[in-house]
Amino acid sequence: MDTVEVTFHLEKPVAERLRDPGELARYEAFLGLVANATTEAEVADAVALFAGSPGMRQRNLMAAFADARRVAAEAGLTAEEVDEELEAWKREHRS
Repeated sequence: MDTVEVTFHLEKPVAERLRDPGELARYEAFLGLVANATTEAEVADAVALFAGSPGMRQRNLMAAFADARRVAAEAGLTAEEVDEELEAWKREHRS
């Protein structure tokens, strides 16, 4: 994956929160969603996800996994085939 380092000027409390690797990852994911959004609705979805409670984020993630499993099953893929593809994708993006 190609990345570029970017500098933001933030207020101190926000910058302090970003010292936590989990918070930093959450902000990076949010910025990625917003940067790739093509509609106002997608930006609104990203904001709702970012601002939502941990429980809401977990429910959304579980729903996304359930949707992915349903689509895979409809395509005739087994769980093992999906796992193999996911591992191949991870290896490709790590290199």
